[in-house]
Amino acid sequence: MVALPGTPPLVVLAGGLGSRMLHHTRSTPKALLPVGGKPFLTGLLCAFRDRGGIVEVVLCTGHKADQVRDEIGDGSQLGLRVIHSPEPEPLGPIGALRHAADLPDAFLLTYCDVLPTIDPRWFAEQARSSGCQAAMAVGPAPTAAEANVRIRGGKVAAYAKKPGPAGATDCDRGLLALEKRTLDRHPGRDEQEFYGSLARDGELAAIPVQDPVVDIGTAARYEKYLRFAETI
Repeated sequence: MVALPGTPPLVVLAGGLGSRMLHHTRSTPKALLPVGGKPFLTGLLCAFRDRGGIVEVVLCTGHKADQVRDEIGDGSQLGLRVIHSPEPEPLGPIGALRHAADLPDAFLLTYCDVLPTIDPRWFAEQARSSGCQAAMAVGPAPTAAEANVRIRGGKVAAYAKKPGPAGATDCDRGLLALEKRTLDRHPGRDEQEFYGSLARDGELAAIPVQDPVVDIGTAARYEKYLRFAETI
């Protein structure tokens, strides 16, 4: 089981350069791209607060970290307690977790470009009862190219990107539960090496969800989401 507290803290990976959408992120970090008149990260944090009761947040930042700090501050204006953990240099997403001085012993993990579509309370309970020290939300991949997870016996048996594992039909949904100690027991600065190691050792539970992942991680996806947001 992932030893999450009753109301788990949230860690958000928000340090990437946004290289797949540079004409949007040269002057603005990806986490602060506007959606519906407010930064995407603000909406993400409010969704986890409202749906999951989450208060404690660690932001792992990098590219233009000062802008994120200026916008979010200590989180008090959002009813949150936010700690900023800027990278001294690009460390990769898992490297950023290892660098975070105030990383909780167990936490939910998400990305600054993924729209929350999964109930955090439900997911945390599934992770607690999983029998593993880590858990990943998974679901059917929208396209074969996006399949990066092979599942067997309620666990992620293999994780890889471009190409995905042979026989994979699912993908991760951008929400995980981790224990800090797994960072010391498994190698890797990026998701492929770290999640792949967890999977090989049978330590990564697969939590199936039907909610489709919505992300703004590329220019095309961001622009598509902006058009969608204008209609609601």
